[in-house]
Parts: sequence; C-alpha cells; structure tokens
Amino acid sequence: MMTDRLWISQVDHRISTAVIFSLLLLLLGNKRKRAFFPLRAACCMLLLCLASWLVRYVIDVKLPGITMQGVGYSLHILIMSLLYCASYAFCYQTMPVELAYVDMLALTVYKMAWNTFKACGYATSIAGIPAVWSTYSIMGSLVSYVVYASVCVFACKLCNFIIIYPSADSPNNPMIIAIAGFMFCQMVLEFCGHVFTADNRTNFLYYLCALMYTVINYIVLVAIAQLSRYRRDNEDMHNFIQNKMQYYQMSRDGITSLQIKCHDLKHQIAAIRSKAGKANFDQYIAKLEDFIIEYGTVVDCGNETINVVLTEKNILCSTCGVKFSYIIDGTLFDFMSEMEIYSLFGNALDNALESCSKVADPEKRVISLKAIARGEMVVLHVENFFDDELTMVDGMPLTTKDGSGHGFGLRSIQEIAEKHGGIATVQADNPIFKLTVVMRPGA
Repeated sequence: MMTDRLWISQVDHRISTAVIFSLLLLLLGNKRKRAFFPLRAACCMLLLCLASWLVRYVIDVKLPGITMQGVGYSLHILIMSLLYCASYAFCYQTMPVELAYVDMLALTVYKMAWNTFKACGYATSIAGIPAVWSTYSIMGSLVSYVVYASVCVFACKLCNFIIIYPSADSPNNPMIIAIAGFMFCQMVLEFCGHVFTADNRTNFLYYLCALMYTVINYIVLVAIAQLSRYRRDNEDMHNFIQNKMQYYQMSRDGITSLQIKCHDLKHQIAAIRSKAGKANFDQYIAKLEDFIIEYGTVVDCGNETINVVLTEKNILCSTCGVKFSYIIDGTLFDFMSEMEIYSLFGNALDNALESCSKVADPEKRVISLKAIARGEMVVLHVENFFDDELTMVDGMPLTTKDGSGHGFGLRSIQEIAEKHGGIATVQADNPIFKLTVVMRPGA
C-alpha cells in the first residue's frame, strides 16, 4: 500500500514538475497540431515524467550536500524547460521565435503555479491554520495539483484572449537573449529556494517575492503578445491601404488611357469610312478587337472587394504574359472583412504570379483560381506552375526572399484560415504548386 512518505518522496516530489509542464503542453498549444497528435502528446508526457523522475533521483541519491543539490535543482529546471521546448516542437507546427516565446511563457506559468502553492502553504503555517495542502500527504499532494491546475488554466486562458505568437520574421537575437536571461534568473531562484532555507516566515517572504517576480514576467510576456498583435494589425492595415491606393491609381490611369483610346477611336472610325480605310478594314478591326480585349478584364463575381483584387491581378497577369483563369462565386466570402479579403486573395495571387512569372516555358505560365462551397465549408484553391527549388518545413515552403521563415504572405493566409475555423495547406509537386484554404463561415 502506498504510504504518505513513499508517495511524497518517490512519486510526487520527482514528477510534479513534469505533470505541470505536461498540462501546459496542452494549454499553450497552437492550432497547427501535427499528425497523430494524441499519441505524440502522450509520448511527450511520459518522457517528461521519466526525465523528471530520473534527474530528481540523481539529485536526491547521488549529490552530496545542500549546495550540490541546489545546483542539481537548477539544472533540473533547465532540463525540463528544454524538454518542454522539444515536446512542443514535436507536437505542433511552429517556428523558432514562436517556440522560444512559448517556452518562456510555459516556464513562467509553471513557476507562478509553484510559487502560489508554496506561498499559500507557508502562509497557513504562519497563521496556525490547519490546511490539508500544508501537510506532506497524499491528500495534500492532490490538493497541490488542484492549485497548480487552477493557476495554469487561468493564466493560459487569459493569454488565449489576446495572444499572437511572434511571427517568423521577428528578430531572433533579442528573443534568444531574453530567454537566456530569463532562464538564468529562474535557475538562480531555484538554487536559492533549496539552499537558503530557514523558518516559515523567511520561506513565505521568499516565495512571495518569487511569485511577484514571475507575475511581472507573465505581464511582460502578455504585453509582448499584445504588441505582436498590434504589429500584425498595423501591417495588415498598411497592406490594405496600399492595395486600395494601387487600385485607385490603376483606375485613374485606366480612365486616362480610356479617354486617349476613345479619342483615337474617333479618328480610326473616320479612317475606316474613307476609301483607304475600306481597303484596310480588317487591320482596323483587329486593332479595335485588341482594344476591347484590353479593357474587358473587369471582373464581376458578386463581391466588390474580390472584384477589385481579381481585376488588378488580371491586368498584371496580362502584362506579365501569364494566363489567369478563375471560377468563383464572390458571395461565398461575404463573411470576411475587406482587409481579410485583400490579404487572402492578394497574398495568394501575388505569390502565384511571382512564382509563375519565373517559369521559362510560356505555355506553363498559368494561374488557376477556384472557390466552391462544400457543405458548411468554403474552399479556395489556387494552382500555378513553378521552376524554383522549394524547401518545405512543417508543410509550408520557406520563403525565397531574404530572411528566413515561411514569409509574411503564407503566414497571413494561415492566420485568416484559422480565424475562420479552417486551415491552409500547401502541396508542391514539381512543377505544380497548390494552395488550398478551407474556412467555415461564422466560425
């Protein structure tokens, strides 16, 4: 039968950290889960528990003296943090900057939960209030897990209201410096908490200060997420306004060009009526036909914003010698804002046009866009030929521009799809590149 002493010394004391990190693996996960996610998560949880138990065993049994054990506990928190980082990458599709941020956030929430429990335990001991959580027993251990879970769930739910992980194009060096400094401070606190112990009042003050420190870290990390959201919104708004300006400029140029063409048309009609014009009738008709084709590219699919984007891209494709075909009912996208439509269709077609214009064979400079409704879902599918060598990471191609990551365009498309309860996927089977975006209206 499991006794209180055996449970605390052999089980709870050695795996409590792993249990909290396992909970945070689920609470802080993004929506881009890898295949066989439940199996992956279960394996990671077992690995975290096993690693924690083994490290704590070595500390308790093999390391002599309080100072050496304090160093061991500092290394224990470092090892668990790194394993959490690896587990997160194993279970979710993520980028390095996002991974570093989540690791800092998880460690902060873990220490918040731990310090909350310890501070409350010493507070009840000082006040002389008998509390089950201040006793080393199986029941006290179970109560401690309730406290851990409550703090973790509250902190993570609060984050989920506003959190946007730093994007792939965020600078890596500041994030690396921040996580290194943060980790060092946590290791120092871990060392002090196990070495410099005294009476209940001193321990209470220590854990209260440690709790305040982790709460400040938590606020800073949430502020970083909020700033990331503002940055992304500003970039979206900038792109939205830029697209609007380009469209109005294109419209103004088109009107000016149309006036010139109409003026020329009067002279061409007069020339056709002349004797010389009748002799060259076919030649004049061909010129008129070209004129009609050039200004017959206005799209009308039932959604004014999509009309603007497709008309602009249609003209650009004609200029670049790219054939652009589309089958779309624009009313399917009425659930989206203008900014989202500009970002989704603009980025998808800009990427396709950039890739397609590099294709050597003129017959393969083709872009196809289709949008259909399947049950409750709306599906947007874009195909184009490509010649470039693409490197796929986590199902997405790395950008071919300067820098690293998947690029802002695809990242933006992913976020729009996830916002509307869907997903964006890519297939790059040379020589055809396929982008599929699935969304649920009203999600």
